[in-house]
Amino acid sequence: MRVLFRPIAAAAIVLVACGLAMAEPLTLAIAKAVVVHDPAPGQVALNLKMTPDSGRAFAAFTKANVGKTIDLSVGGSVVMSPRLVEPILGGEVMISGKFGKGELRRLAERISAGKAKVTVDVSAQ
Repeated sequence: MRVLFRPIAAAAIVLVACGLAMAEPLTLAIAKAVVVHDPAPGQVALNLKMTPDSGRAFAAFTKANVGKTIDLSVGGSVVMSPRLVEPILGGEVMISGKFGKGELRRLAERISAGKAKVTVDVSAQ
């Protein structure tokens, strides 16, 4: 499965198969998680807007890990594992691709309710 993980402002990252997360992931504070219409016909995307501090930490993390595969986890489960092709600096990302009906909405609700922590880490693969 190929999925697009992209910041609002720029970079695109192609997702590859999921892997296991390493011991000390970066926890992201999400200010807003909403499902939006994707430019692809009939698709939706999950928009994650980080708090300013998390946006800066995520930017530093992505700068330090360009070329590596990272694991994005929600609630402790790896949701996707993109390969970083360039730093993501805007503090906001959109996640789109082939997800089950309502899956992105359920993720947005869990994140917004504080019931699911969002983390990133360099993949063990």
